[in-house]
Amino acid sequence: MEKKTVGLFFGGLSNEADISVISAKNIIKAFDYSKYNLVLVYWHKNNKFYVLEDAEEAGHPSEEQEITMGDFSRLFDVALPITHGKYGEDGALQGLFEIQKVPYCGCRVLSSSLCMDKAVFKTFLIGHGISQVPFDFMDLRGRKKSDVDQWVEKIKGSFELPVYIKPSNSGSSVGITKVTDFNELKKAVREAARHDDKILAEQGLVNPREIEVAVLGNDELIISEPGELFLGGAFYDFDEKYKKNRTRVAIPADLEAGARDEIKSTTEKVYHLCDCKGFARVDYLLCDGRIYLNEINTLPGFTDISMFPMLMKRSGISYKNLISRILKLAL
Repeated sequence: MEKKTVGLFFGGLSNEADISVISAKNIIKAFDYSKYNLVLVYWHKNNKFYVLEDAEEAGHPSEEQEITMGDFSRLFDVALPITHGKYGEDGALQGLFEIQKVPYCGCRVLSSSLCMDKAVFKTFLIGHGISQVPFDFMDLRGRKKSDVDQWVEKIKGSFELPVYIKPSNSGSSVGITKVTDFNELKKAVREAARHDDKILAEQGLVNPREIEVAVLGNDELIISEPGELFLGGAFYDFDEKYKKNRTRVAIPADLEAGARDEIKSTTEKVYHLCDCKGFARVDYLLCDGRIYLNEINTLPGFTDISMFPMLMKRSGISYKNLISRILKLAL
């Protein structure tokens, strides 16, 4: 039987493009070439796609390597996007695959969009009784400065310190500020607004435990044992994740059986509620005996320090086998 060809998409237009390239290099290294052929598709900041011979060419492809969306179905049988962040993870790229009728790995357009927009995601889950920290949000589009000032005053009156101010649509903790003095709120809003038009405020917890769970599957799911992050800094921001390398992990997390069961059952519930497919990572906060759902990451990282492959490895699925399983789940 002829081997299928996989189009590995990486790069993209978001502030996480460099992380995407690192994830892609790891996948290239661990890819099972005995089962599949591999085509490297680099999405440049200029919004053009290029087929590369080597991931090291990322950032400076030649004109001869450029392809169009119409070439997708000719060049590969299935797409594997590892494009973290805006446009690559929020349903935009997934929509291109749908238009070109190319099967692809991971969440569909709707679930990608839903899980990427933190404000919409959290609002959606309120009706399903999922425990979350208190939050509020504001869409800055069409708003006057007085509207923003009024919202900031509302946050001061209804939240306790610390408060997290986040862009509603961003990943890898880019643009997030932990506010420990209400005088810093406006500055935090300006920082978040650099990355998105919609701003989210979340009630911070005091010394929460950060718990993450990996999920693999469409209808029948493999749900990993929860893992825990031990943070070296004030919170798990971009530098802590990818530069300072001070964060330790424990897999499995040291949890009581009841907490572990609740986390795993909630994971299954929200994965299906949000119509997730293929694979995702579900993140929680644990504080004072309560479990709070934080977010679903529909395109988790595949770097050397990424939790998703580490959690799956603990479930008995090697990095190479994990990639092959994800490809088999493509729709």
